[in-house]
Amino acid sequence: RKAVVSTQSTGEIAAAKPQAYRPPSSRHGQAAATRSLMPNVSDGVYKPGSDANRNQLSKQAQKNQRKRENRSKQNEEQQQKPAEPTMQELQPTIVDENQKKIKNLRKKLNQIEKLKEQVKQGKTLEKNQMDKIATENDLIAEIKRLEV
Repeated sequence: RKAVVSTQSTGEIAAAKPQAYRPPSSRHGQAAATRSLMPNVSDGVYKPGSDANRNQLSKQAQKNQRKRENRSKQNEEQQQKPAEPTMQELQPTIVDENQKKIKNLRKKLNQIEKLKEQVKQGKTLEKNQMDKIATENDLIAEIKRLEV
């Protein structure tokens, strides 16, 4: 530490006792009042919960509260719905299932057509491939039944 030099009234320079460090802002009297970055600070001491927004919830708490409210609304709506689905609700699923079956049957018909072309080219087929070709008429009948 450096010794602080002071002048006495006689003009002589004398060595004074070393003093504690003081930051520049606190030297030479009180510093100008500045706006604090923390709103809850008075006299240099932070006081949590003393701000004006004390009764307001934080953003996360508000978000959680909205989630809870929405969840309770959804639970109420589910309780009010009838347990058994109506025919109108089931109709689209039935149509979708029929369309899936028709699509799969047409895929099998395409495979049978490719197998028939292989037979025309003279390639010998295995037993399961021949059985598949034999089911062609059944597949066509099933497609017609589902399309109605």
